[in-house]
Amino acid sequence: MNFSRIKTRAEIILYGHILNWPWRSHQERRDARGAVTEKAVSRYLERYAPFIADIREDITEKEASGQERIFSIWLQGEKNAPGIVQASLKSIRHNCTQELVVLDEKSISEWISLPGYIMDKWKSGKIRPAHFADICRVELLYRYGGIWLDATCFVTSPIPRWITDEDFFIYLGGNTLKGSYAFVQNCFFRSRKGDLLVKVWREAISAYWAAENSAIDYFVHQLLFKMAVLNNPQAKGRFDRMPHMEQDPTHALWLEYRDRPFDRETYDRVTAGAFFQKTEYKSGSARQPATGSFSDIMQKMYK
Repeated sequence: MNFSRIKTRAEIILYGHILNWPWRSHQERRDARGAVTEKAVSRYLERYAPFIADIREDITEKEASGQERIFSIWLQGEKNAPGIVQASLKSIRHNCTQELVVLDEKSISEWISLPGYIMDKWKSGKIRPAHFADICRVELLYRYGGIWLDATCFVTSPIPRWITDEDFFIYLGGNTLKGSYAFVQNCFFRSRKGDLLVKVWREAISAYWAAENSAIDYFVHQLLFKMAVLNNPQAKGRFDRMPHMEQDPTHALWLEYRDRPFDRETYDRVTAGAFFQKTEYKSGSARQPATGSFSDIMQKMYK
């Protein structure tokens, strides 16, 4: 029995929920819960710091710049994806010059080889699909370099040159969204092949899943990235030099406007803040959009 894990969960329940006073505003309660979760989970993950502290960058020349791929995953297959997912993938193909590779449960093994313990834990349900996709995206970009975009990222313009010129780029967590305590978001990131930050992140993920049978938090892989940055000096230096941009502009459209009547001026104004907008596929707004709503028009935009 892992008493440290039990203690971590108990701390989150006690201070993040029970003693998170109900007279606080919704935002204050969420911020307080996030702060408690980040502190408790980060403390727990420190046990994996020794696995990554001394990792150094591979001494290889950077590959010549060329056409790189965009990777995404929909485990059930793109043809079986919900409408907003299919629309998002079409938006990538329409707006980006890079080749889009959409992997599914069958094709993943054609691109990457994961440790047996990860595959066993995924197939047995110990690693949930979202976390399996988290593992795959890091492995893909470590091996090939390129760009990761979630299948629910609706792209509205080409990926900016200031991003593709970087060896590594990922958006920071921001302040206003659910899960902002996660340090970074990983629905999009860009990396050259074998980049140090991806290498250290990959080793942290491998060490975690070699020892654990479930995710201690939904954002465990993002918090493992934070642990890696804070405990590997070379990775920290690389991260500090990366442009620091918060994710909030990438979530500005869907959450606020998805059910409202579509308006081109609003669409253009909001999407000017980032080259993609994060959506989701589980809500009624996504599955059965009101006619003429933002959700409806976005799903029809690139047909």
